[in-house]
Amino acid sequence: MYLLGQCYEQGKGVKQDYAKAKSLYEKAAQRTDHVGAPAMVYLGDMYAKGLGVAADTAKAKAWYQKAAATGNLDAIEALKAMG
Repeated sequence: MYLLGQCYEQGKGVKQDYAKAKSLYEKAAQRTDHVGAPAMVYLGDMYAKGLGVAADTAKAKAWYQKAAATGNLDAIEALKAMG
């Protein structure tokens, strides 16, 4: 499901729609294991960059932390970059 979210976020094959991407990521992130972790990272990215949502460092960090708890390396790197 997060892959479809990426399509909407990036406008690949569909009209770019951040709200739809966020909704799909949130559904995928309900899986609190390594399967849902990429969606958590993408949600973190959306909040970190203000893509379709108000930029919110605290929310970005919270999503990255959830993903990092599953061992997701992208999330761990994002948290390191945040300081």
